[in-house]
Amino acid sequence: HWLQLRATDRMKIRTRLNLTIVALIGITMLAFVYIAADEISPRYREAQEEVMVDFAETLAALVTRTSVEVNDKGVVSISTSKLAAAYRELSRRKLDAQIYALRKTQVDTRIYVTDKNGIVIFDSDNDRDEGENYNKWRDVRLTLQGKYGARTSTMESIYLEGSTMYVARPITYAGEIVGVLAVGKPTKNLDTFIANLSNGLWLTGGILAAIFALIGFFTYRSLTQPLARIQQYATDISQGVKTTKPNIGKNEIGDVEEALEEMRRSLDGKQYIEGYIQSLTHELKAPLAGIQGAAELLREDLPPEKRVLFLNNIHDQTARLHDLVERLLVLAKLENAETLTSVETVDINALLNDVTRAYQDYATSNAVSIKIDLPAQTLTMKGDRFLLHQAVGNLVKNAIEHAHTQTEITISAHAEDNSLQITVSNIGEPIPDYAIDKLFDRFYSLPNRKGQKGSGIGLSFVREVAKLHGGKVTIGSESLGNVCATLAVPI
Repeated sequence: HWLQLRATDRMKIRTRLNLTIVALIGITMLAFVYIAADEISPRYREAQEEVMVDFAETLAALVTRTSVEVNDKGVVSISTSKLAAAYRELSRRKLDAQIYALRKTQVDTRIYVTDKNGIVIFDSDNDRDEGENYNKWRDVRLTLQGKYGARTSTMESIYLEGSTMYVARPITYAGEIVGVLAVGKPTKNLDTFIANLSNGLWLTGGILAAIFALIGFFTYRSLTQPLARIQQYATDISQGVKTTKPNIGKNEIGDVEEALEEMRRSLDGKQYIEGYIQSLTHELKAPLAGIQGAAELLREDLPPEKRVLFLNNIHDQTARLHDLVERLLVLAKLENAETLTSVETVDINALLNDVTRAYQDYATSNAVSIKIDLPAQTLTMKGDRFLLHQAVGNLVKNAIEHAHTQTEITISAHAEDNSLQITVSNIGEPIPDYAIDKLFDRFYSLPNRKGQKGSGIGLSFVREVAKLHGGKVTIGSESLGNVCATLAVPI
């Protein structure tokens, strides 16, 4: 029953598949961006701390070289006068640097120096904490212990926004630590860089997620559309609609298509043979019974005229069987054809004139006439001229045999809504309601005006020709006996 899935169920599966693909891509991209954005801040801080270490080490070496003093008693001290003079000169300098989106106009780096006990002896922040014991701070305490000292503090009076990173390096004399120089750098500008990068990363991530979602959607479409075509093909087959095999290509879905086509051929062949055997057996019974009866009677001693009568009967029934077999072969070939083998531009006006001439004598012998009604403008279409001639001829022959004597058969054609309408009408007995739906069935026929029944193959042939041309054939009748058959094919 998988060939008969409801459309709503199919759409639900497609929707779930599409949403799953989009959700997976979106979640993956957002998770990547979230992790990357979360890693930006520590990586930036590591980079800034590495630069601060170089700066602090350089200044500590410079102070060690120029500002460490020893008095007559051998007491070592640190003179900060040169460092203070340098900072006074720094305040008088003009700074104007455009660092990408950041415009920097002042130095915001803080430097302080402590003695070997951790007491602040110099503070570039207007001597703010001079005399304070900084041994409580991690950067000073660890440096005095000979370790790497660094810290990050928040809510400092000079840098109220964000936090401040500090890196301390030792000031030495004769291999001994006699003080600490620390460099402090606020993270305000760093946080701006991080925020800008994070925003750009989220925007880029959103764009990439949308791009990958589109790629996923088109990938989903490229997978589901062939499946939908195969499903529609299977549905058409199950409903008996003549359809052509979709060309999926050489891939896994194409392999499914080929397997389905092989299954269709197998099932069609079995059903086709079964239906033909049943119908053919039924149709052969009457002529074979007639031949058998005549042959048995011919064994008797009969007058010459009786022998001629039975021999004629055998001849007529044999001819009927031959005609039936020939028609079945042609119909079988049409029913198994998927496309037209011969396509040309067909002049419909000339075609209908040829059909009229071909059946003119047959109409006269049946005491009816043929009238042809064609537009002044020539009608043309692409198709198989021979099959169209045979199909229209079958409609005309059928109309002649069922028309009242001394009436007129009308053949007309016109174009309507990109469709060519070929109509054959006569005046005869109305078609019974129960027969309307059976007229195009194989071997089904109604008695003509002489009470004779045909092979029931002619209209089946017309239907198959119409299908091969992408059209259809219909027959209807009015209460006054005007019976009209219309062959409609796309132009």
